[in-house]
Amino acid sequence: MRIEKLLAQHEHDEAVERLYRLGEAAERAGDLREAAVRYRVAADQRLGDAAVRLARVLFALGEHAEATRWCHAAVADGFPEAEELIQEDSEARQRFLEHAARAMVGAPTFDWVPAAVPAGRVEPSEVQERTRALRALDRRYGGIACHTLVLAHLDAVEPMIVVGAEEMWTAVAEVHELAGWTAFDSGMPGVALPHFSRALTLARQAENEALIASVLTRAGRMFLHHNAPDDALKAFQLGFVAAHNSWADRRELSNPPQAIAALTTKVGTYGADHVRARVLTLTALARNHLALGDPAAAADLTGEAVAAAANLRSARVDDHLRWLDEEARDAGASALVKHIAHRFAHRG
Repeated sequence: MRIEKLLAQHEHDEAVERLYRLGEAAERAGDLREAAVRYRVAADQRLGDAAVRLARVLFALGEHAEATRWCHAAVADGFPEAEELIQEDSEARQRFLEHAARAMVGAPTFDWVPAAVPAGRVEPSEVQERTRALRALDRRYGGIACHTLVLAHLDAVEPMIVVGAEEMWTAVAEVHELAGWTAFDSGMPGVALPHFSRALTLARQAENEALIASVLTRAGRMFLHHNAPDDALKAFQLGFVAAHNSWADRRELSNPPQAIAALTTKVGTYGADHVRARVLTLTALARNHLALGDPAAAADLTGEAVAAAANLRSARVDDHLRWLDEEARDAGASALVKHIAHRFAHRG
C-alpha cells in the first residue's frame, strides 16, 4: 500500500511539474493568461518558484491584488526576490512617465539592441503598409485576435532601426505603438508599457511630435482603464504638449504669432545632441517670421539654421530649407535666399 501511495505521489508531482513547464512555454509564447492558469496550479502545490513566476505574469496582466498575494506567499516560502516585484510594479508607470517627460525635451536615444540583425532590405513604406493592415484587424476583431501577428511583424522589422533613418524609425515606432495597444486590449498592460516606451524613443529619434502625442494618448487611456487617473492625466498633459509642438511644426501658416511663441519655447529645449531638431525648428521660426513680414528676423534665424546644419546630412532638413527658399524668393527676402544658397553650394 505504501508503494502505491509513493507511486501516486510521484505521478502527482510529475503532473504538477509538467504544468509548470507548460506555464513556461506559454509565457515564452506570450500567452500570459494560459501561463497564469498553469503556474497557478503549480503555485498551489508550492512547486519551486511557481508563485514568483505567477506573480510576475499576473502583474503583466494587470491583476495587481492577486499578484501581490502570491508575492507575499513566495516570500514566506523563501523567495525574497518576490518582494521586488511589488516595488517594480508600483514604479513601472512612474518610470514610463519619466521617460515620456525626457522625450519631450529631446533626451531619449536608443536604449536597447534589437534581438536580430537586419535580414535584407525593407522599405519604410512596406513596414507601414503591413502595420495599417494589422491596425485594421485590430479595429475589426480586437487586440487579442492580432497581438501575436503584430509581434511577429515587429520581430521582422525592428532590426531595421540600426540601418535606417527617421522614416524607418517612425515606421517601427508605429509598430511598437500598435503592439502596446493590442497588448492593452488583450488585458496585458504590463506588456504594453515597454512597447509604448520604445515607441516614444523611436518617435523622438525621428522628431515626430504627432506620433509622440499619439503614443502618450494611448498610454493615458490605458492608465484610466486600470484605475490610475493621476498617471493618465500626466500622460495626457505630455501628449497635449507634443500635439501643440506638432501643430507648430506644420507647413501651413494659419497663425504665425502663436506658432512663433510655441516654436521659440521649443527651440530652447534642444541641446548639442539634437542638431536636426534644432535646425527644423529654426527653419519653421524663420518661415513664420517671414509670413509676418519680418524678413530681417527670418534671415537671422535662417543663418543660424544653416550654420547649425553644417555637418548635418538630412533630406528632410533640405526639403524644409527649399520650402523656405521658395517663400523667401516670393517675398523678395534676398538675404535669406543667400543663406540657403550657401547651404546648397557647399553640398556640391
